[in-house]
Amino acid sequence: MRKTPNTRQPDPARDIISIGTINIDQLLGPIDHWPDHGTETVYPDYEMRVGGGGGIFGAALMALGANQRMVVNIGNDEMGQWLKSQFGPLADHWHHSNTVTSVTIGLTHSDKERTFLSNEGHSSLFDADMARKMLKNATLKGAIALLVGNFLMPRLVPECTKLLGELRDAGAIVALDTAWPTGGWTDDVQRHMQNWLPLVDILLINEAEAAGLLGIPIDDFTTNVDAQMRAISNKLAPGAIVVVKRGPHGASACTGQQVLHAAPSGSVNVIDTVGAGDCFNAGFLLAFQRGASLLDCLHAGIEVAGKAIASHPRQYPTLADLNVRIRTLLTSAPTPQSTNDHKTFDQVENG
Repeated sequence: MRKTPNTRQPDPARDIISIGTINIDQLLGPIDHWPDHGTETVYPDYEMRVGGGGGIFGAALMALGANQRMVVNIGNDEMGQWLKSQFGPLADHWHHSNTVTSVTIGLTHSDKERTFLSNEGHSSLFDADMARKMLKNATLKGAIALLVGNFLMPRLVPECTKLLGELRDAGAIVALDTAWPTGGWTDDVQRHMQNWLPLVDILLINEAEAAGLLGIPIDDFTTNVDAQMRAISNKLAPGAIVVVKRGPHGASACTGQQVLHAAPSGSVNVIDTVGAGDCFNAGFLLAFQRGASLLDCLHAGIEVAGKAIASHPRQYPTLADLNVRIRTLLTSAPTPQSTNDHKTFDQVENG
């Protein structure tokens, strides 16, 4: 049986919570031909910055001045300390795992695409109990909780269904961005998704992930976007929102049978697309929290992502960097919900 709708509205006084991956990104390129074994090649571009779906999402929200809580772990080494230094007090409650910090080598290419090579590191140890501990005393009613990069955290995957249900039962609006499963869209991955999707209020994926979820070639998705998005929507609880990030074509959203499309307002001088989807998530969910229409949420996500991927070195846009209409959307908060229900996550979990 499909999960009943979550009728709660986001409360702008609450945090936007990210639960997921954070790591070091080291970007090198452009690389268009793999070097021969035993040789050394020098490339013109290099940058080290915060990576991982939770890390980039958190950095983008921090630049926008959003209220947020980051539920992540880091390794017990200098790389982990560097990550903490980028977030100040937001990092005070992060879990320290007794291992090395996960590092991703991002190989950039001339066509603006990228290839990632990562070690397991601390991300492989993240689990639901760590998340629960970091959520202790958090008030979740009216908060937005985004799980991101689930399949990069193998210890979290078996308990993800339970954790999603706990978040929803505590009154959170649950968002999910799985990212690409490291082993592809296997039968096991599809079984997990079948359990997760009825508990999700907002699904945020890209075109390749949408096609993988449906088990179809990406060309079949892009040639019949509306019908394919409705097919994904049918997998979620009633009233849930499916968002598909479509690169230079903008983004589309579907709720029920209604499909909306938003295109970029102008051309974007793309430097690199690393983290574009996570920046989109930040703009979209902040606009959603502020009560913007679904179409305006799409435009906010596109604007934030476009500003980020056009910068070098990477700079996440502040409100002042955005166009006036989007800036107004993200600063015009509705009146917070009036409620006497302030149960914290641990109170709900423990009954």
